[in-house]
Amino acid sequence: MGKRLFWFAVGVGLTALVVVKGREYYERFTPKGVAEQLEKTRSSASAWLGDFFETMNEAMDEREGELREALGLVE
Repeated sequence: MGKRLFWFAVGVGLTALVVVKGREYYERFTPKGVAEQLEKTRSSASAWLGDFFETMNEAMDEREGELREALGLVE
């Protein structure tokens, strides 16, 4: 009886897991879910590009200052 109860509980747990994960995957691949994923990707790419260009501009300004100082063009 104990083995049957154990395997029944394992079956119930796996079934619940499959149902929950199945719903997540179903919602992820609906048109609304795909649109949400695209929006998240767009916003993260936009933030990454903004940070990249900000860092690049800071580095360019710093290097320009170093070069001006080395060449004696400091204003």
